[in-house]
Amino acid sequence: MAGVSTTSDAARPAAARPVASGVVVEDISIPVPGQDPVQAYLVRPAGALKRHSAPGVLWLHWLGEINNDRSEYLPEAITLAGEGVVSVLPLGYFPWVPNPDGTTGDVTLVENQVAAFRRALDRLAAVRAVDDDRIALVGHDYGAMYGALLADSDHRISTMVLQAPDALMGNWFAQFWLQLEGPERDAYLALFDDLNPVDHAARLGDQVYIQWAEEDFYIGQDVRDAYAASSPDAVTKLYPRQDHEFRDSARVDRLDWLRTHLVTRWLRKAR
Repeated sequence: MAGVSTTSDAARPAAARPVASGVVVEDISIPVPGQDPVQAYLVRPAGALKRHSAPGVLWLHWLGEINNDRSEYLPEAITLAGEGVVSVLPLGYFPWVPNPDGTTGDVTLVENQVAAFRRALDRLAAVRAVDDDRIALVGHDYGAMYGALLADSDHRISTMVLQAPDALMGNWFAQFWLQLEGPERDAYLALFDDLNPVDHAARLGDQVYIQWAEEDFYIGQDVRDAYAASSPDAVTKLYPRQDHEFRDSARVDRLDWLRTHLVTRWLRKAR
C-alpha cells in the first residue's frame, strides 16, 4: 500500500462493446459538482430490460499492488451481468492519486470522494432497468471504508460486502504516508472523528458481509474486534492463509452473497 499513489486503469475495454455473451461494458464519465468527472464502467446485460427489473451493484476498488483501479471487480461485474445484474465501477481519486498531506485538506478530500461515489450510485440508480430496492455495494480496502460511509447515509443501498476495511479513516494516511507518531498522530486522527468507517457500518445489520483475511499485514485482530463491537449483526468470515489481496474463495462467497440477497430473497418475497 505504501508508495502507491496512482491508478493504472489497466485492462480498459473499449466503450460500449460486448465482452462476453450477452454482456456489454460501457466506458462512462460521471459529472460531479465541483470536482472532475469520475470515469467508470457501466456493465449491463445486452438488450432491453424491463423497467426496475434488474438488481444493481456499485463496486469500489482497493488501493493495492495489482488491479489498483476500477478493473478490480470487473470480472465479477461481467459474471453477474450475464445473470441480469447492472453494475457501475467508478475510479477512485483519493488517496489513489494525490497523497495525504497531513492537513484538514485531507478531510475535505475524503468528503469529496464520498460525494463522488454517491454520484456513481446516482448513475447506477438512474439506469432504467435497475430496481431501487435491490442495490448492493461491494468495496475492498479504501473502497470498503468509503462504502461504509456511503451506505450509512444512503438508504438506496440494501446490502453490502466489505473486504478488509480499516476502522479509522486516517490511520493508514498517518502510518504509511505521513509517518506520524504520538500526539501529532492523535491530533491528525481526531480530524476524521466523524468519518471513521467502523462507526458507519451497522445500519444494514445482518445485510452486511465482512470478509477478513487471516494473514493480513494491514488489518489485525483489533480492527476485527472493533467492527464486531460496532456492527454485532454483521455476517463475517475469516479466510485462513489469505492476505489483504484475498483469493478465489472470497470471490466465490462474495458472488453467492450478492445472488442470494439481490435475487433469491427478492424472488421469495415476490411470491
